[in-house]
Amino acid sequence: MTLSATPDYILSVFIVFCRVGGCLMAMPGFSSPRVSIQIRLALALASTFAVAPMVVDSIMPVVTAAPQSEIYRILVTELLLGGLIGLFGRAFFEGIRMMAGASAQMSSFNMAVPMVEEYQQLPPFAEMVSLSVMAMMFISNAHADVFAALMQSYVSVPVGSQYVPAAGIDQLTTKLLYATMLALRITSPFIVYGLIVNLSLGITNRLMPQMPVYFIGMPFVMAGGLYLLWKVITEVITLFFAGLDTWLQLI
Repeated sequence: MTLSATPDYILSVFIVFCRVGGCLMAMPGFSSPRVSIQIRLALALASTFAVAPMVVDSIMPVVTAAPQSEIYRILVTELLLGGLIGLFGRAFFEGIRMMAGASAQMSSFNMAVPMVEEYQQLPPFAEMVSLSVMAMMFISNAHADVFAALMQSYVSVPVGSQYVPAAGIDQLTTKLLYATMLALRITSPFIVYGLIVNLSLGITNRLMPQMPVYFIGMPFVMAGGLYLLWKVITEVITLFFAGLDTWLQLI
């Protein structure tokens, strides 16, 4: 590989930056508003300089032969592809976050608090699950596999190839379905528990309308939810890591 900073070489590196930066712009954790713009930009540049030497040789012939109008199309396509890969990751974590919020509602942990990594509000139980899975992604070095998937994307979708929106939407729908099903498996004990408990409280309230069932039963419902979390937390973590590994193989 020639290291001379020719215009074609610089443009090829910038094209790599478009895909890598587009991915990090949408990827959970990297795109958190709690991370400053300067740090995100530095991370995108560092990742680009790490990936570029391995793919720039295959990009430069395309850049050299392409007219100016084609260069514009390639830049837009690379941004869309990088953003789509990042959205695959966001779909995975948003699915778990959504079902964790539903589980918190079913288990009466429904007081909304600000999220640590986002500006939204979630119940404390859902925030704990969301922050835990985010931390486990970095602790287990699974975030490094995201960059491996980016490298693989240059084999699957080379620079200069035609971008097909329908194919991207179809893949994103598949990832959303997979993430939702995995989240449903992880949170199903809490949903079943909530249905049973709330049905029991409803029947009790109909039988004894003079008793404030909600205020009396709420501490027991929350205690039962915490006990259930203690019993199934190991299985939840196992299912999450298995799903995360499968997801990283799909992107």
